[in-house]
Amino acid sequence: MFPDDDESESVEPSRGWNDEPSCDEVFKDFVAPVYTTDADGWLTYYNDAAADLWGYHPELGKARWCGCWRMFTVDGQVLPFDQCAMAVTVREDRPVRGAEAVLERPDGTCIPFMPYPTPLRDASGAQVAASNLLLRVRRINWAEPADFATRAWAGTRPAALRAGLELDDLTGLLQATLARLADVECGFQIDCERLEGWSGSAGEKDRILRQLEQKRQRLRAALNARAERLTRQGRRLIGRQSAELLRQAAGVSAPDRRYK
Repeated sequence: MFPDDDESESVEPSRGWNDEPSCDEVFKDFVAPVYTTDADGWLTYYNDAAADLWGYHPELGKARWCGCWRMFTVDGQVLPFDQCAMAVTVREDRPVRGAEAVLERPDGTCIPFMPYPTPLRDASGAQVAASNLLLRVRRINWAEPADFATRAWAGTRPAALRAGLELDDLTGLLQATLARLADVECGFQIDCERLEGWSGSAGEKDRILRQLEQKRQRLRAALNARAERLTRQGRRLIGRQSAELLRQAAGVSAPDRRYK
């Protein structure tokens, strides 16, 4: 009924768990995204639900604080990984509750979530690791998740693409749009550099690169379309101003159309 001692296998515990059950055993019944780090914040485990949420499979021991590709605050500002809730938990040795953030996948999809990071301790009470449960949230007063990526890399949509703008306003918007295009290229290069030391699956790396390129092309298309609209509007405004100057030079007032 029981195996002989010499037939039994000893399974080495996961790093940092101090002879406790393995992460797979502890979290096998979790259907929500969950991951663990060591005492320095480096990923040691994540379940399939976490990989599905992140949109890719990060490399254990190489990703720190979180496995998502990028994080934002709820108002769309980039959130550095070392300032996220999990980093606070590891550094300050305390659970963090009530935090909200937005994660970005390599393909640019952004998802609002709430993290629940918690320190993991050994028998003496010392922190040896940390776990984080990620809950995807949906709130009607939040912007659509896709807006976060657009706002971070392409800037907010100018509300003033309308009649009545001055030429200086249009010029400023066009310059800002061209600067955002440069940001997209810079961001793409930074993302690609993150994969230079990739030692995981070559197929996974290729898939991430394709997603990054698709995101790059999507953002470039939106920004180029905006630049073209601004340019056309600027040309129309210049044309109207030139016509008005010519009329003034000729001493001809603008036609009065009130009675036509």
